[in-house]
Amino acid sequence: PMGAPPMGAPPMGAPPMGVLPMGAPMAMGAPSHCTHTGAAPPPGAGAPMGCPGPHGGGMPQMGGVMHMQPGCGGAGGPMRSGETRVGDGRPGPHHRGGGRGGGGGGGGSRGGRGGGGRWGGQRSRFDRAKNDYAQHFVDTGLRPANFIRDSDVEERFEEYPKLKELVELKDQLISERATPPTYKRVDDLKEFDLTTLGTKFDVVLVDPPWEEYRRRRLAAGHLEADETEVWTPQEIMALQIEKITDTPSFCFLWSGSGVSLQWGRACLRKWGYRRCEDISWIKSNRETGKNINFLPDSVVTPTTEHCLVGIKGTVRRNYDGHIIHANVDTDVMLSEEPPYGSTEKPTELYSIIEHFCNCRRRLELFGEDHNLRRGWLTLGKDISSSNHDPVTWAKYFEGNFESCSFEGEPANMLPNHLLGTTPTIESLRPKSPTQLREEAERRLLKEHREKEARQRAAAQREMEAAREMGLELDSIPIQPESALPTLPAVFQEQHPFNVGANSRS
Repeated sequence: PMGAPPMGAPPMGAPPMGVLPMGAPMAMGAPSHCTHTGAAPPPGAGAPMGCPGPHGGGMPQMGGVMHMQPGCGGAGGPMRSGETRVGDGRPGPHHRGGGRGGGGGGGGSRGGRGGGGRWGGQRSRFDRAKNDYAQHFVDTGLRPANFIRDSDVEERFEEYPKLKELVELKDQLISERATPPTYKRVDDLKEFDLTTLGTKFDVVLVDPPWEEYRRRRLAAGHLEADETEVWTPQEIMALQIEKITDTPSFCFLWSGSGVSLQWGRACLRKWGYRRCEDISWIKSNRETGKNINFLPDSVVTPTTEHCLVGIKGTVRRNYDGHIIHANVDTDVMLSEEPPYGSTEKPTELYSIIEHFCNCRRRLELFGEDHNLRRGWLTLGKDISSSNHDPVTWAKYFEGNFESCSFEGEPANMLPNHLLGTTPTIESLRPKSPTQLREEAERRLLKEHREKEARQRAAAQREMEAAREMGLELDSIPIQPESALPTLPAVFQEQHPFNVGANSRS
């Protein structure tokens, strides 16, 4: 009859199945002493108190039937239910589960969307999931950097074969062209004349003893920290960097993470450099789990250090590929933090410098024995011995050498202090749209000239064959070539993730 409920539906006015009438008490979870049997919670109820539950207590029933009685929310399980664990058994940052569940309900078609907990289920836009890694750091002391994938340099490029090939080829060329490890013990760099080293330099890496390093040792409990050598910013600026560097050249200056960052920029200006990049070292603490705040004015736990990059002169990415290869690496390094009080830096920085700057005259100041490296001249008071001779060092860079950038083209003569390149490296390395267009034009012109040469050779063979037969032929005209194909209006920038057909010759 008209107005009767459909077959199988509850009588008019009765609450939908699984939904309590208005005014009835909220369906609460089981008592706290219960044991979880694995059965799903009843409709409209949260997880049993003290037991794991799916995303903060079960998802409550949707409130009412369309335009009918309101529903109600379930009660959430306890905080941290459903929690996962990582490697060493400590709580992991995911699936925090339960807590603050339940609630919700409401009328009509949109009722019952509340509940489900802070971290799971359906939430309003005012109750978003928070940054779980930050909360995990507060709870355990493990830094968010500990959970970044592919942080190991040796495994970082496994999923990117073109980038891996590029890095391996560059490392091979750098190793072949590297000078032997050269080092010199200098007891006091304040008094040492850097202009006596034998050459000017294309790259200078400086890690001066900032006052911040002394405070770090004090915070780590080193009793001899008061005896740690500290240079004032004025003493660091007094280094004769501007006198020993060529133009163009690059300066990499470690500047800590505090006020020394400001002084580092002042040092670059004093030495004739303008800051162009800032390489960040993010420190993980997977092994120790320790965090020591050695910056008295900081409101956060310091977990980074910065290396400022300065450039002197003009270097154009589009036309100075013999000097720099840009964008091979990123401006972020991630590695385990050394023992507190140590000023040791990640060796990955050397690779970043060598991949970027195609020059061989490299100098490091304030080095130690662990800093000795092929292709570098290292100076410092903590170096145990010396093998540097200015005359021998200068001979490494005398004369010129051949470097070929493109297959089938003559090699270029470059000064011996540059690294050089190979056609394969040039086809893989990141390039700007301008460079890609110029290379495409070069390839088209090369193909055009090769086709003309083949036509001339074929005509010459026909005339020689006719002459042998006693025939005299008129010279065969070379068919004029049609205009060169039109290049695309827009070239996509090349990097090892999108190497395609227009990137190889």
